[in-house]
Amino acid sequence: MRRALLSSLLVLPLSLPVLAGDVDVVARMGESTLSLAEMRPLLEQLPAEARTPDAMDRLARTEVLRKRIAAEARRQAFDQKPEVAALMARAAEQALVTAYMNQIARPAADYPPETLLKQAYEDNKPSLTTSPQYRVSQIYVAGRDAKAARQAEDLYRQATQKKADFADIARKSSQHKASAERGGDMGWLAEKDLVPAIREALAGLKKGEVGKPVLGTEGYHILRLEERKEAELLPFDKARPLLVQNLRLRKAREIEAAYLDALQAQSPVAVNGIALGELGRDGRKNP
Repeated sequence: MRRALLSSLLVLPLSLPVLAGDVDVVARMGESTLSLAEMRPLLEQLPAEARTPDAMDRLARTEVLRKRIAAEARRQAFDQKPEVAALMARAAEQALVTAYMNQIARPAADYPPETLLKQAYEDNKPSLTTSPQYRVSQIYVAGRDAKAARQAEDLYRQATQKKADFADIARKSSQHKASAERGGDMGWLAEKDLVPAIREALAGLKKGEVGKPVLGTEGYHILRLEERKEAELLPFDKARPLLVQNLRLRKAREIEAAYLDALQAQSPVAVNGIALGELGRDGRKNP
């Protein structure tokens, strides 16, 4: 309910317009403001392609609303409540730990070396190979009974007659509304995403050929193969950014694990089992 309420608040306009003279103010809500300096690090957390005007507008509105609510909570001394203060302290400490560990575990700027990248490319060629794809049109008949089977056979005969217009038949007779409106066009479909019966039917078709009705999970599909793309290995230059990201992430995890192991070797963790047992018994008494 709280999430729904907050979402509804986000669509409301800010309470006051940002004044032309507020050159460093991105957004304002009452006495709460969001400055350029506060907005920049928030934007840096978004991928460059996601920094659209609409996305930045939503982010500014969300953040200034968050600040306004926090200001109201402080005005009512809500942050002075012991349980709230404890949560805030732990959140601040966790933010410190996260920032510190991100710095500790960050690989060198020139990592990974080119030799490692090329080896990773060779080792991961199967996962860097795209699935075969088919551009397909269909005429769909809902139902799995004898009546649906007869209707599918009749439509198949119509679609395979000389000079038959498959798209026109699909528009008039297909019971899959979205594709029927496009003359049966289903767009490009990856082979790995197709159910076995459809996959096998398409594999046996030539470009422009219409296949016999295929029984799917809820009805019959009369398929026409428009185009086919064979499996293709992603070129090294296009795979490089993904390989760099994955290798840096793996290296960061290795650095973090080594740091934590060394820290615990230097100062082993000691746990008071008796105290934990007492806490467990208290919890069972007060569920």
